[in-house]
Amino acid sequence: MNIALLGYGSMGKSIHRIALERGHIVSAIIDPNAPEANFREIIPEALLGINLVLDFSHGFAVQKNIKICLKSEVSLLVGTTGWYEKLPEIRKQIESGKIGFLWSSNFSLGIHLYFRIIAETAKLIGAFDEYDIWGHEIHHCNKSDSPSGTTKTLEKILLENIPRKKSIVEEKLDRRREDDEIHFSSVRGGVVNFAHTIGFDSAADKILITHEARNRDGYALGAVKAAEWLQGKKGYFEMEDYLREILNFKL
Repeated sequence: MNIALLGYGSMGKSIHRIALERGHIVSAIIDPNAPEANFREIIPEALLGINLVLDFSHGFAVQKNIKICLKSEVSLLVGTTGWYEKLPEIRKQIESGKIGFLWSSNFSLGIHLYFRIIAETAKLIGAFDEYDIWGHEIHHCNKSDSPSGTTKTLEKILLENIPRKKSIVEEKLDRRREDDEIHFSSVRGGVVNFAHTIGFDSAADKILITHEARNRDGYALGAVKAAEWLQGKKGYFEMEDYLREILNFKL
């Protein structure tokens, strides 16, 4: 594939390295600040000859990026977070266009296995009122949103599988937490921190399930492999679609 990287921070650099290792070409680096960039913004000229754009830039720019990719008929993979309230509108645009579009809050294979583990555990715990549920995440100090997109997905999984829990609280609590709430805390610190923990907690014991990434390579490799899968496809896809075909299971 001939790839354009949209956003060239730590994640963009990891994707660049892994894409080259897998035999791909990176012809365009699009970033307003990176010295390595050959384009400061996404414009049609930057996409000439490009097969696919990988977007790890900023959530506020996703709609603009999609508009240009649709016009240029270049497929787009989005790993940027912080734009999900616009998803219904974006889905309509993609379905009426001629490109392939795949997004995920997290492209790590390990985290998607973790999602499945949490979903199955939540179903079991849901039958036992003795267990309360809470969540915690830590990410590096440079992460631009809080909570993460991965945490949002975990929150959705927990609420869907534990009927007695009705809502999530993410902010600081200056009151007693209600019985039908799940409190999910977020910490930002350090250079390479990516971890999520779900606690299933009773008076007698505690079950902790943690996913902790050692570095960015799992995320970057997952994004490149998903981009390879997306090549040549048209329409709107989520990570479930990719995993259903590759791993033959539904999250």
